[in-house]
Amino acid sequence: MSGGVGYAQRHLEHNDYYDEHRRVQGEWHGRGAELLGLRGEVKREQFEAVREGLHPETGEFLRPRHSADRIGEDGSEQSKGRSLYDLTFSAPKSVSVQALVGGDERLIAAHDKAVREALAETESHAATRVRLDGANDNRSTANLVVASYRHDTSRELDPQLHTHAVAANLTYDGAEGRWKALQASGLYERRAYLTEVYRNTLAHEVRSLGYEIEPKRDSSGRDQGFEIRGVSADLLETYSQRSAQRDAAIEEFTQEHGRKPTDNEVAVLVRETRADKLAEITTEQVRQQQQSRLSPEEAHSLEHLRNSSLERSRDVSREVFPPADSLQHAKDHLFERRSVVNDHELLTEALRHGRGHVDLGELRGTLTAEQSQGR
Repeated sequence: MSGGVGYAQRHLEHNDYYDEHRRVQGEWHGRGAELLGLRGEVKREQFEAVREGLHPETGEFLRPRHSADRIGEDGSEQSKGRSLYDLTFSAPKSVSVQALVGGDERLIAAHDKAVREALAETESHAATRVRLDGANDNRSTANLVVASYRHDTSRELDPQLHTHAVAANLTYDGAEGRWKALQASGLYERRAYLTEVYRNTLAHEVRSLGYEIEPKRDSSGRDQGFEIRGVSADLLETYSQRSAQRDAAIEEFTQEHGRKPTDNEVAVLVRETRADKLAEITTEQVRQQQQSRLSPEEAHSLEHLRNSSLERSRDVSREVFPPADSLQHAKDHLFERRSVVNDHELLTEALRHGRGHVDLGELRGTLTAEQSQGR
């Protein structure tokens, strides 16, 4: 994001509707935040300071170069200075429905834990540019300044548990002993991997709560995450108005241009179909509206599913997959068509194979061992 003045106040501190009596409280994450003395609850003035690249206590500008909009000689805007990166972690629809409509708040805690795990992994890939003495490289810094805000609805007021983890364009370069701009290319490159880190942790937590999960795939058979088994497809569709709007926009684009939109074009379509203004409604009214869309049979089904999970959660033993098996699956799948792949691509595919059944640390250890053995 460039600019972003008031972003926290207008968007992050509210759900995807406006309730004047309730604010979403942000929370600081990351070693970079700790280095700046930022812990616990996010204060608006702190957020605005790091957004501008300022020290939250002294007001000192932290980066050696001020981010600025670049204007061409003809007066046209070439690029904008970056201030924030918004990483959004969104729970599967069935998790949102069961947590917010079915009343199982344990799933909210599961989502929060999965976000923390994913942010920790994200931070390990933070970097900055090195340009001293003619160098042209990136250096790992492994620290971020992140403010996270958990929301629980879509703009159409469907239940949609998601967290905005907003990272400032700041990272501390220990080698040079100073704050610098974040080089986020490594994070973009690992988007699929970081998504699977979140999904794997969430799937593990959901299973530990006594639910069963099942894979979700699109019409082409491509992996789309997972859902809780027992939450009907009809019910998921009932609470997926934004998805329906997105699909309709994609279909219209395809007919008009004779091809499917790219990922970036889909992102634009999603923004263009979003309501411009947040609906003014209380949280209680949102919950009542969501509950009113349930039939008595559907309400009973969600209640039965929650009660059954509570019974099963007493049996803490859960099936686990040997990490070597998931890694072998990833190798078989990826090297079938390519001779060279990135390590994070192997881990991504292995996490998909063992979703909710494999430990990330053990998986990485297995990969490191195979590399050291020349395998």
